[in-house]
Parts: sequence; structure tokens; C-alpha cells
Amino acid sequence: TVGAILGEQAGAIPDVTLRELATHTGGLPRLAPNAFTVPFWPRDPYRFYDAKRLVKGLAKTTLTDPGTIAYSNFGFDLLGHCLEAAARTPFKTLMESRVLVPAGMTTARCQPCPRRGLLRGHGSLLLGGRRWHQPLPAAGGVDGTIADLAAWARANLVPDSTPLANAIRLAQQEHASHQDDSIGLAWHRRNSTLWHNGATGSFQGFVAVTPGRMAVAALATMGPGKWTIDRAVGEWLTEALAP
Repeated sequence: TVGAILGEQAGAIPDVTLRELATHTGGLPRLAPNAFTVPFWPRDPYRFYDAKRLVKGLAKTTLTDPGTIAYSNFGFDLLGHCLEAAARTPFKTLMESRVLVPAGMTTARCQPCPRRGLLRGHGSLLLGGRRWHQPLPAAGGVDGTIADLAAWARANLVPDSTPLANAIRLAQQEHASHQDDSIGLAWHRRNSTLWHNGATGSFQGFVAVTPGRMAVAALATMGPGKWTIDRAVGEWLTEALAP
């Protein structure tokens, strides 16, 4: 549980488990209750949200409908913080040594990481075109290339091609369901296809895997708006996977 790892810092949610965080079933809000407190900058909304502010947010957190699937960036920031505390190792080190490198993602790195040479994104006037800084990187704080995302898709398509086979299969299994929603460890599930998307003000990503059959990965250097990468890839997948 969060309380077993963080002690008094768990605030109002000591009984939430790491599995519940990994399956978005802990009842946490999508964003932290203090996500928009000063200092806050809309063009870089996570820049000032660090571990100290996360702990303060836990004290103000109210759970809603625990056991149902409700997506929470806050929950994944907390999950990363708990893993870091339990391993007594920076999350960046855990992510790179235990996930990214073994999966063949040779240039992907977890924030904080050097930004020189990385593409500039294209966003709205409000959100700008720069990468967001994420002091708590578990909810999207990974910079990488389309080749890295393809390597991740390939690892999930053929788990035995990596040293992570057992962990990948565990993550792909259904761990929770509610009505038409099904989820593994982080992976969304629709029939036999696993998928996940993500976006910041200036970038979008999407990956989908039908284990043993097909994988697709896509990145865009533009923020979500009227056009989203999810829709484009989803339409392509629907046609590609048709009988």
C-alpha cells in the first residue's frame, strides 16, 4: 500500500495499493488537488510539481468510487514516487535500467535528461511548442524517438525477444474491468488489442499491440486539437484488423 511505503506522507490515502494505482482503480482524481496552485505556468504545467508538492496533495486527496477505472495522471505520478521510495533508487534510474534499455529503446531517456538536439513541437499560442518539464516523470516524462516507440511495440508484440518477457505478459493481462473498460498494468484493452495514448501541449503519441499479430506506433510533433493522432491511427487499425 501507499501507506506501507510512504508512512505518514501517504496522507488521506494510506490504503490504496500499487496495483490499484497501476490500473487506475484507486479512486484518485485525474489531476492532483493542488496541481494548479502557485507557482503554475500553463505552457509548462508540471514544471513546478515535484515530490514535495505531491505529498502536500496527498493530504488533500479525496477518493471517488474506488474499484472503478478512472484515468489518473496523479495516480501514476504517485506510483512512480512510491516505486522510487521502495527501491531507494531514483525513478529515472529504475526506468532506464529495468525497462527502456532491456526493451531495446536505445535513445529513450526518462526526465530529467538533456534536451539538446530534440525536435521542437508545435502547439497552440497558450501551450507553446516546448517540451514540458516533469520533475515527477512517471506520467509521461520520457523523451524518445519513433524508433524507440517501435522497439517498445515490438517488445510487447513478441515478449520473448526481450529479457522482460514475464513482466510484459503480466502487464498485458486483464487486471481490472468495468462495463466496457478493461485494463492491464497501464495498458488499456479492447478485445485482443492493447493500446495507450498520450499528449502534451506540443506532442502526441499512440501505440497499439495485438500480441502475436500486429503492432503500430505513431508520434506527432503537434499538440492535440481538432486533429488527433488517436483518431488517425484508430481508423487505420480498424481497417487493418478487420476479418
